[in-house]
Parts: sequence; C-alpha cells; structure tokens
Amino acid sequence: MKKILLLLILPIYLMSYDFANNREVQRFMDEMHQKHGFSKEYLHSIFKLAQYQKFVHSRYTVPKRSYRSDASWDRYAKYIVVPIMFTRAKKFKKENDALLSKIANEYQVPINLIVAVAGVESNFGRNFGNFGIFDALTTLAFFPNRKQAFFRYELEQYLLFCREKKSSVFKFKGSFAGAMGWVQQLPSINRKYGVDYNRDGVSNPWDKADALATIANFLHQNGWDKSKMVAIPASFKGTKFRVVESGFDKKYSLRELKRLGLSFGTFEQNRATLAVLLGNQQDEVWLGSKNFDILTHYNNSVNYAMALYKISTSF
Repeated sequence: MKKILLLLILPIYLMSYDFANNREVQRFMDEMHQKHGFSKEYLHSIFKLAQYQKFVHSRYTVPKRSYRSDASWDRYAKYIVVPIMFTRAKKFKKENDALLSKIANEYQVPINLIVAVAGVESNFGRNFGNFGIFDALTTLAFFPNRKQAFFRYELEQYLLFCREKKSSVFKFKGSFAGAMGWVQQLPSINRKYGVDYNRDGVSNPWDKADALATIANFLHQNGWDKSKMVAIPASFKGTKFRVVESGFDKKYSLRELKRLGLSFGTFEQNRATLAVLLGNQQDEVWLGSKNFDILTHYNNSVNYAMALYKISTSF
C-alpha cells in the first residue's frame, strides 16, 4: 500500500512529469482544438516539454485563511509601503511625466495611481519575474491547488496570447502566477485590456508605454471615477477589530458598520467594502468605495488595494 501511495505522489516532486499523458491535460487539449482550432500535434508537442514547478505549486497549496482574506498588513507592507518606494515613485513620475500625463488624461485616471501600480507590480521595471509562464500556468492548471480553475482559464488565455503574438509559449517569463511585464498583467488582462500605445502593432506587457496605458485602460473600463473617493479610515475602540469578516468581497451598509462600533467621516455610498489591515499591535480599518473595489478586481486583496492607495497619496 505504501508503495502504491508513493507512486501516486511521486510525480509532484519530479521536474520531468509528463503532462502530455495526463488525462486532464488531454481533455484540455481537446477543448483547445475544438474551441479555438489549435492543432492537436502542436498542443501535444508543447505539453510534452512542459516542466512541473514545485515552488510555483507550493505557493497555492497553503490553506486559505477562513476569517480574513488577507494576511498581516505589517508583513505585506514592510517592503512596499516604505520611503524608498515613495522616492522611486516620485522620480519615476518626473522622468516619465509627458507619457504619464498623456495616458492619465486620455483614460481619466490619476497619474499617481498608474505610478503606484508600476511600483508595486514590478518595482518600476526592476523585477518582471523569472518563471517560465507556460510551465507555471501548466503546473497550476493541472496540479491540485485552491485556484486551479482560475489558472486553467489563464493557461487557455496564455495560449491564445502567444498565438496572437506569433510567439513560442516558452518565450515569456513572469511571476510564479503567470503575470507579465511592467504592471504584471495576466494573459486574460492583456487580451481584454491590452493597449498598443506605442503604435508598433502589438500590445506588449514588457513595453513601458503599452503597459502603463493598459492599466489605465483597465481602470477606465471598469468604471473609475476621478471625482469620487477611494477609501476613508474608520476608528474603533481597542486595538484589534475582529467583529465580522472583512475583505475585498465583504460589503456592509453604513448603518451596520456604525452598529458594529466604527466611526467615520462622510462616505459617498450607502454600502462600503470593509478593509481591515491586520497589524501586530494595531489594526487599521478602512471603508472602500467603488474605486477601491476596482483596484481589488486587478488583485483580489485589500492589502494590495490599500498599498496602491497609500503609495499614490504619498508623493
């Protein structure tokens, strides 16, 4: 029995796992052939060469937190919402003022927010990621993890992305989640919101102008309103606010939030996203507006959205 179990789990630790002979992969290849007209021979050839990525897989096999959607804010923000980021953001804005001003004006979104996304996602082009995107997405699409369906969809989008770019699936590198370039676009984001801002005939996540315009387009298309607020802080008694669930998908009426012991200023909507930033010593509580929700559409995390907001208002 132990020998049988070992044989079942052994592929998880092998870099040479044969994806092409996996039944789920074969069903996926049939779907890509029928739905999008990919050659079966081509699909078999690329999945035969796909490499299992143990580290990538491990990032999504940790159980999801049941009470909060995010981990500690202190740990998350330690290397992101810091003075060096504000300094770099200010410098990046100054050096790219003409481009940023043009994009911000065309898409009616704040310049500082575009800058903040470039800072958080790639440290202003310093880190695009070094994981083979095809290998990462294939691993996450076919080995059990908490977001497997999501990654299978992104793998489908990546194959379409590469076909549209007339590029090999093995050419591109990005994050362990398959995100690409200056603003770490997922394949589905590029295909839906990608902008060819430099007019070279292709929307390129690794081209600065294209990438900055793409995030601006994403915000605009999802309804960003420059005249509206993003978030406001709320106060409460004590140091920890663990009264109800919070997170990007947790909304409460203003009346309910006040009943729960929160005090806050004028808020422009009847309902708010409850964002609790978990601190080691002191929690922060914020009420997020529709604009705040749009930021979480790009990355389902209140920590992420608050990092962008705090950076964008700090320089």
